[in-house]
Amino acid sequence: MCIYFRKRSRSNKVYFFCTKNKKEINFNTCKNCAEKEYKQYKPIKKKSNKLKKLEANRYSILTDNLLICYICQKKKKDDLHEVFGGSNRQTSIKWGLVIPVCRLCHKKWEEDIELKFRIQKEAKEKFCELYSKEKFLKEFGKNYIKEE
Repeated sequence: MCIYFRKRSRSNKVYFFCTKNKKEINFNTCKNCAEKEYKQYKPIKKKSNKLKKLEANRYSILTDNLLICYICQKKKKDDLHEVFGGSNRQTSIKWGLVIPVCRLCHKKWEEDIELKFRIQKEAKEKFCELYSKEKFLKEFGKNYIKEE
C-alpha cells in the first residue's frame, strides 16, 4: 500500500484520497501511479548472541532427563521452560532452573497456579540444597516461596 493512499469518509460516503496529489482517487489510480512510495519497515530485532548462547546451553538441576515432560512424565518434551519467568528468566537459565514440558503441560503450567507454586518450591529447595538460601535471595532478588 502506498504511503500517500488514504481512506476517508464524508457524509457517510467512503472515498480514497492521495495526500501527495491532494485529490480524490480510486484504487486503480493509486495502483498504477508512478509516484507511489512504500513504507520502509525496520527489520525484526534478533536475539542477542549472548541470549542465544545461553538458551542453547540450557540444562536442569531438577531433572536428568530433558527429553520427557517433567510434569506428566509420559510425553516427549516440546519446550524447555524456565521455572522463574519474567525478569528472572535469564537467571533461571543460568542456574539450571529449567524443566522440559509438553504442550499440554505448558498450557497447564500457565493456567494452574498450584502447579506453578509446587514446581517453584521444588526448584527453590533444590537450589538451596546445592548452593544456599542466601545465594537464592541474592540471585533472584526475593523469596518466591514463603515457608509454612
